[in-house]
Amino acid sequence: MTERGDKQTISNLSAGLKSVLLSDQLINQPRQNVEGINKHNGSNPQAASNLSLLQQQLHNEAHQQQQSRITHFFQNQPTEGYTLFSHRSAPNGFKVAIILSELNLPFTTIFLDFNSGEQRAPEFVTINPNARVPALIDHYNENTAIWESGAIILYLVSKFLKENGDCPLWSNNIVEQAQISSWLFFQTSGHAPMIGQALHFRYFHGCPVPSAVERYTDEVRRVYGVIEMALAERREALIMELDVENAAAYSAGTTPISQSRYFDYPVWLVGDRATIADLLFVPWNNVVDRIGINLKVEFPEVYKWTKYMMRRPAVIRALRGD
Repeated sequence: MTERGDKQTISNLSAGLKSVLLSDQLINQPRQNVEGINKHNGSNPQAASNLSLLQQQLHNEAHQQQQSRITHFFQNQPTEGYTLFSHRSAPNGFKVAIILSELNLPFTTIFLDFNSGEQRAPEFVTINPNARVPALIDHYNENTAIWESGAIILYLVSKFLKENGDCPLWSNNIVEQAQISSWLFFQTSGHAPMIGQALHFRYFHGCPVPSAVERYTDEVRRVYGVIEMALAERREALIMELDVENAAAYSAGTTPISQSRYFDYPVWLVGDRATIADLLFVPWNNVVDRIGINLKVEFPEVYKWTKYMMRRPAVIRALRGD
């Protein structure tokens, strides 16, 4: 979710998503060319045999190259810091990068090449049996591996809290932890998958299925309605607490609450600061316009909330891949 007038460098995530369709088209071109060559050489068995051998050799070299990159990493892992396995068009990977960046933890990102099947490399499947991204290795903790974005993020904030006695994105209060976790699971189970399905049926499905596009886009709107209401309630409570001299007029309805000087003040889902409950939503909010949802028009509280998070230096660094 970037404002059209901004001149910010495009995020790694946005660039990755923009290139997906183009990349798919380019991938198909060599196959089409090969089919044409095969047709041309169909009457020449020797030429066809040589071409087949060349194709196999190129395939083997590409396979060995991608295998060697992953194999080399696992055979020479760092002794400190974190390694994040991600993909340039995977919002869930950028979720983890945001939290690592916010906590100022040293990490390196390996963007896997799905086209060459790096996510299926045996070494990677060993740490993530689902063969997807993200996955994280904690080199400080005997190369402990964690997969699934929600589990990774809970691991990071829990470890940070244990080691430092406090974590700005988490809480040492069990009630707040439960509230934050509720939003975390809502994001990982309801928010991200619905946007993902809407993107799939809108751009990548083999044949048009308008009912699927409509169904998932409507569900995304329902999810944002839940967040919009929660943020609006938080804003109203904040205004009534801080704008005491006008509270009675707001309650009576004689003065619109939008006239309060606190109407654009940042509010958060849990407590009085940004936590993982909020930051988890950023990468997906950043791409939701691709399914035809305009946050600024349809969900103004979500828009303001996202805008504040997108301005955070750690978020900017993470989305750019710095």
